[in-house]
Amino acid sequence: MSDQAQEARQALGARLRGFRKDSGFASGRALARTLNWQESKVSRLENGKQNASEEDIRAWCAATGRQEHVDDLIATVRHIDELWMEWRRQLAAGAEKRQKQALPVYSKTKVFRIWHPTLVWGTLQTPEYAAETLKQVIEYYEIPDDRDAATAKRLERQQYLYQGNRIFNVILAEQALYTNFGGADVMKGQLDRLVSAVRLPRLSLGLIPRSARMSIWPGNSFSMFDDNLVLVETYSAELSVTQPREIELYSKAFALLRQSAVYGSVARGLIFAAIQHFDHMHTD
Repeated sequence: MSDQAQEARQALGARLRGFRKDSGFASGRALARTLNWQESKVSRLENGKQNASEEDIRAWCAATGRQEHVDDLIATVRHIDELWMEWRRQLAAGAEKRQKQALPVYSKTKVFRIWHPTLVWGTLQTPEYAAETLKQVIEYYEIPDDRDAATAKRLERQQYLYQGNRIFNVILAEQALYTNFGGADVMKGQLDRLVSAVRLPRLSLGLIPRSARMSIWPGNSFSMFDDNLVLVETYSAELSVTQPREIELYSKAFALLRQSAVYGSVARGLIFAAIQHFDHMHTD
């Protein structure tokens, strides 16, 4: 959980503790008996060690006579929940909805900072490559197969590469050129796309060679949208970072990653080497 989410959970716990004390429950044990809960649950909620459910909030407010605060506290619980959104819940109806949700964020962003250590950023993907990555998402999370619609929505992002004065700062690790989605033909098509993308006027595409000296560990992929939002993907969830001091850490990480990246003709050379690799694979 992010620092922001944890701080919000602790603040919620402090409010719940205040309600308990103000209503005459001298200890968590006394409130737990009233609610027919384990005493440890009251302690975990008050100390921000456990997420409160909406049912927990209603029960707590009823027991302490603070029903007028239910709506406000439930809104707080939902906000905390949104800071760490499980993929299974985000993708319950399929992958298209999540791809569509990205479009308004892209339309508002002026400066993008993207880091991916293992695959090509979605906005630079070919239809075939995108379909292969989304196929894996659908199979892994066991969600409805709306691959074609999700691919189409992902590709809609590419319009922003050519519109307005947006700046795209993208860094990929060299491994992203070799992580094989769909076989040699799909990969060669994707790599050809990257060769063309290097020439886009508002795109700065850097590659970190596999032997480059690193100033920071690679970590998870992340996407920065101006200085307002960072999205971090894990296998289980997508973390939304909005707290300025956390965003500053990602900004610093991106600057350190950039120190290890190569650009222009050197980056194109790495891409051409990867194309040759898949050429050989195709003929073997």
